[in-house]
Parts: sequence; structure tokens; C-alpha cells
Amino acid sequence: MEKEIKVFTQMFYPDISATAKVLSDLFFNLGDYYKIKVICQNRSYIHPDVKYEEKSKINNVIIDRIKVRKTNKNSLSGRIINFIILYRNFKKEAKKANEDIFFCVSNPPFLPYITIKEANRKNKKSVFLLHDLYPDVLVKLGKISEKSFFYKIMYKMNKYAFENSRKIIVLGRDVKEYLINNYNIKDERIEIITNWGNNTINIGNTDFRKKYNLRNKFVIMYTGNLGETAEFDTLLNTAKIINNDNIKFVIIGDGRKKRLISGKIDEMKLNNILLLDYLPEDEYYGVINTADMFYVSLKEGLEGISVPSKTYTYLSVGKPIIAVVPPKSEIGLSIKEDNYGIYNNYDPIKLREDILEIFHNKHKYNILKENAQKTFASKYDRPIILEKYYNLFKELEADK
Repeated sequence: MEKEIKVFTQMFYPDISATAKVLSDLFFNLGDYYKIKVICQNRSYIHPDVKYEEKSKINNVIIDRIKVRKTNKNSLSGRIINFIILYRNFKKEAKKANEDIFFCVSNPPFLPYITIKEANRKNKKSVFLLHDLYPDVLVKLGKISEKSFFYKIMYKMNKYAFENSRKIIVLGRDVKEYLINNYNIKDERIEIITNWGNNTINIGNTDFRKKYNLRNKFVIMYTGNLGETAEFDTLLNTAKIINNDNIKFVIIGDGRKKRLISGKIDEMKLNNILLLDYLPEDEYYGVINTADMFYVSLKEGLEGISVPSKTYTYLSVGKPIIAVVPPKSEIGLSIKEDNYGIYNNYDPIKLREDILEIFHNKHKYNILKENAQKTFASKYDRPIILEKYYNLFKELEADK
């Protein structure tokens, strides 16, 4: 008899947010082996004016969507209202659910507690996929105190979810270490499965370079969320001192820090930086294939609680990466192990030197490029990671 998995997530197909893409890719593939039922919200996370049908079925995946209000994801009051709506509805759906395995992701932050509590009550197996860890991120960013009521409540909810889920999936070695040290979670309960990329090496969208006067330029690109966990000061300060008209920086995305970044670009008179909005899905891969290098970052102190998974999409394009991240973070460890780009410890002067060296040394650039392609093919291609998920669910089935 075909086993059933109930998936609880705020975002899912056809939303274009990173979490939606990951989970959609995962469960549309697992739908070949399991009956999948998904509960998510009915509006796009990035473009909340876009509304999706409340119920749909794609192959072996049934999607039910919760009605939420149209609100900007960067509006605190709007997010609170939608969190209340989602909390009530996720709780109701969890109580009704009777599938063999309950699967949840860490956004919104209360979701794992609701899901795993109901799974335990019904003696069902549960899997908790941890992306960013809240409220720990907020403490590290100085937004809240560990003494605050909100932190204490969320910590207890997280601890319950970690201790009672059958498996916790984390995206890096640093995250596993953090959970063991800060939540006292047993090693065997935690599974490291990184995110992945789809093999997307192609010619690239030459119209993009033409449109923005980037032909014959060395393009360093960032795409994605311009949020609190990313670090852009190193990039901006490097752009200020690089003094080479043939090197251009392209930032594509949206988020809370976009206005701040735009203001700094103007204030610092950075004519070598292009700041653009999110791209339509059908243009995205063509555009990123035009880049010569990519920029990945994570603020100091956030190792163990956030992993910039855009790295794997960049590796899928087969180009070198600049990683401005903590040295013991998953991406910091990975780039040093596999030598697919530049590791930088928040030092614009050193980053300037390294970029210029690669720009002038085609042989070194090609070595890094080849390493990026090999690393992706051997570790982060979609079939490799999806097999890990498949094996995990099969192990859960066999575990009585």
C-alpha cells in the first residue's frame, strides 16, 4: 500500500521563493513513490498580490492552500496578522491529518511545534527540515534578548520539536553542531542533507548583458533575498576600491535591506554596481549563466543557524564563488575543502586583491571553474540529494 506524507509549509509551488522551490522539487519527485498532501498559504510570499487556487493536484501531489491576507512580507504588522491566520489553520489541519509521516519546515517558526506535537499525539512519524533557526537568528542580530518572553517561548517550542521529531534535517555541519551544543539534541537524531541545484549550464541570456551594457565585462553576481542574514558591506566596500572598469557587480533581488543597499550605492557613488528586481522564473537561469562569478554571504556569528543555500544553484552553473562567510560555517568549510572560489573573512582589501588576481589570471579562474563543476556533479546535483531524502523516508518506514 502506498504510504502517505503530509507536508506543512508556508510556501509551495508555484511560488518562486527559495523554500517553495526546494520543497516543490523534493515532493514532486517523491510523488513517484508516495502519496503527498501539502498544506500551504494561497498567496505568493514574494509577490503577495499573486493568488493561487485553493486546491490543486499535480501528479501524485495534492495541494490545499490556506487563505491569507494580501500583505507585504517586509511589513511587521502584516506578517503578524498572517501568522495568526496561519497558526490557527495549520493547527486545525494538523489535528485532521492522519498520514503516515508528518513533514514540516521551519517557516513560520511555530509550525514545527504544531506539526510534531500532533504527530506525537497520533503516534505518527515526523520529519523537521530546519532552514533558518528562529529566534536564535534574531538574538544573533541583536533584535531580541535571550531574556525576552518571546525568545523563551520560541526556544521551548523549538526544543520540543527537536526532541520529539523522529528526524531533524539540517543543511550543514555547523547547524548540527549548534543543535547538539545549544539544544542538547542527540547526534543520531540529526541528518545532514544540503540543498541542491539543477544542472543549468547553458549559453546564457546574451540580451541581458547587452541590455545593461555588460558585454565584455567580468560580472560578479548576487541573486536572491536582500535580507538580514546576508552581508553586503564587504561587497560594497570592495566595489568602492576595485578601480577596474571591466569588473561589474550585479545584485538581483528584493528584501528588507534593499532600500539600505540602494542608498549606500548612491552615497558611495558606486557606478560599477547594478541593483535589479527579482527576475521572472523563465528568465532566471539564462541570466545567472551570464555571470563570471557569484557572491555568497552570511553575517558574522550566524554560523550554525543559517546556511546560504543559493550556493548550490550557483555551483550548478559551474562558475567560481566568492564566499564572505564565517570560517566554520558550512559554506566556509565547503569552499575551502573543494577550492571552487574565494573564501573571504569580511576583508574588502583582500577581496579586491583576490578578484583582481582571478580577473588577470585566466588559468587560475579556469581551475576554480572546473572545481565548481566537479563539486556540483559529485555532491550537490539534484539526483544525489533526492536519493538521500528517499533513503531517509524508507528508513523511517522500516523503523518501528
